[in-house]
Amino acid sequence: MSTETPNEPTDASLCRQCRVLFSTEGFSQLLSTNSFRHSQLGTFPDRADCRFCNYLWNEDFIGDSSQVYTVRCLRDLIYPNSGRVQPTKQSELRQCWVVIRRPIRDQHFLGLDGTAISLEPLTIDHDSIQAKAVDRIFINVETDGGRTKWQSFRPLRLVAPRDSPVASFTNFRPVEWGGLTTEWANDIKAILEHCRTSHPQCQPSGPTQLPSRVLRISRKSELVPRVELLVTKGGQMGEYAALSYCWGGPQPLQLTTQNLSTLQEGIDTVLLPQAIKDAICVAHSLGLSYLWIDALCIIQDDPEDKKREISQMCAIYQNSFVTIAAATSSSVRESFLDNRSTFNRRHATCTVPVALTSKGSGDSERLSLVTVAPVHAYKTAIFPLNKRGWTFQEALLPRRLLVFGDLEPFVRCRTKNVMKKSWSCIDYQTSALHPRRIIDSVANNQALQKGLIVDTKGSDLEHIWREIVEQYTLRELGVIEDRPLAIGGVVDFLSSMFGDKCHFGVWESCPVVCLLWKTLPLEGRINLRGLPTWSWMSVTGAVDLDSLVYFDRPEGLVEWDAESSYAQLRISCCILEGEEVYRGMEETGSEVLVEAWSDFSEGEEEYIFLPSEDSYFLVLGRLTNGHSMALVASYEEGDVYHRSGLAELNVPGAWHARPREQITLV
Repeated sequence: MSTETPNEPTDASLCRQCRVLFSTEGFSQLLSTNSFRHSQLGTFPDRADCRFCNYLWNEDFIGDSSQVYTVRCLRDLIYPNSGRVQPTKQSELRQCWVVIRRPIRDQHFLGLDGTAISLEPLTIDHDSIQAKAVDRIFINVETDGGRTKWQSFRPLRLVAPRDSPVASFTNFRPVEWGGLTTEWANDIKAILEHCRTSHPQCQPSGPTQLPSRVLRISRKSELVPRVELLVTKGGQMGEYAALSYCWGGPQPLQLTTQNLSTLQEGIDTVLLPQAIKDAICVAHSLGLSYLWIDALCIIQDDPEDKKREISQMCAIYQNSFVTIAAATSSSVRESFLDNRSTFNRRHATCTVPVALTSKGSGDSERLSLVTVAPVHAYKTAIFPLNKRGWTFQEALLPRRLLVFGDLEPFVRCRTKNVMKKSWSCIDYQTSALHPRRIIDSVANNQALQKGLIVDTKGSDLEHIWREIVEQYTLRELGVIEDRPLAIGGVVDFLSSMFGDKCHFGVWESCPVVCLLWKTLPLEGRINLRGLPTWSWMSVTGAVDLDSLVYFDRPEGLVEWDAESSYAQLRISCCILEGEEVYRGMEETGSEVLVEAWSDFSEGEEEYIFLPSEDSYFLVLGRLTNGHSMALVASYEEGDVYHRSGLAELNVPGAWHARPREQITLV
């Protein structure tokens, strides 16, 4: 891979056709006809001296994509990496023409996930957008008659600085993140202000109630502002930022019962770790006087204070004006502003000279530069912050999330998936758990109840919850007992949005599907004591709820025992004994047990290798293929059972007619 940038523009690095293409004449032709016929494909191996032709022939110009493309440069058409091209077809391709095509501005093209997308409008500087610009080019291979033999499917983007003469032909700008400069701070403030004033889903936009404690930052224009802990008065209002970051171990400075009074008098910023210093710098540059950081605003050695503050996580992050995400730092000791880590792949680009003709000056010609760049996918799941359990809700709950990544800062909010400084070669993958999706889901369901025709597929609570559980359980927790706590804010948020109640990860409106979870293979799985066995919160490791995809209807009734603090379930269903399931093949002529998943790791005392004659199967739901899903349970005493796994059963028709039994699941 090569990324080239000549120090001085010179058209000697281009062939005759490329000199025409990258000129006022060539750009004008693309704008008027949307196409430029270059040369025959068979001539490209001989164009090694041409910077752009060599790039198209040798480099991967398709860029990031979730689709598998066997052809990623022109060479692959004639000399594929696998297999070989028939001589007649190879000869035919050599005679075809390489045609540069410009897509129409409103034309849709393939996004990173293969779906059709269009350019997302900019958030700021709308006046600087050229209504008629080249912007992007497709590379086609066509016959003499114009029949397409191959198309790149992914457009290349023309990138030029805002102050370049070429900027009049393209709206794409280079990524120029080099730290929190005054210009960057002003641009971020403009994005946040646009959201505040223009996005109805991101309201309220004014001051909100402050958390019980915040850091107060001096508004004086100091290089290092004064910081002190403020214990707020009941109902005190203001605008504050919250910080989402990785602790990365014990904190160098944290709030305790011993230093509570001292920190209110002032905090020596020299003692603060770098990520905290960075967050203070960001809040100060955005003009915010208050900052909430868990390590310094929750009394860490007071269990009652921690319990009380953790119960307020939903309100704390929802009410923040913006939450700062230190995405690239794996520890509080690492800077997220002076970041040198690289997480996202950078694809080869090609910088070429452009000959622009200046009208009114004797048609004089001057050379500038433009960079041709493929799509760079901005993958945020690989950031250290997005691998931690506690930070899951910190990304989902805020009205605005300011993410400091490895390429550039950007903002997610409840109205837009991404807001960034300018168009660039970076594409941002839409988050499946983007808060806007949840808000839209509620609106769609309300519209459906009013008799309106809307698409609610995948927008109900159970489908959203499936994705939340599956993504949340992939994350790591420093304290495994925090599994039910670290998602508490999300539960409160969804409860408010959908008007529902959740007990230990199971919703009252859809208990059966929420109970049909299974674990993925994991050595050393830990089963947490003190939590009901029917809850996925009681096990560590990844959890899968894909039974929901093929779920048809419930076959059991589930109710909570409120007197047990909702830790016990009263289930009425068909119960099959392990012995009859085990010998079902003999009686019915077909296997009854299709597949089973244990909640325990092999080698543990509680592990049950299924099928087991000592187990019981609580049949709760029917799948679209006619099979049934059942909880695998072990008998304790009386009518009490505890869960030990999940099974898919091919239950004989006669067995479905059995009377239901009522048991207690703990």
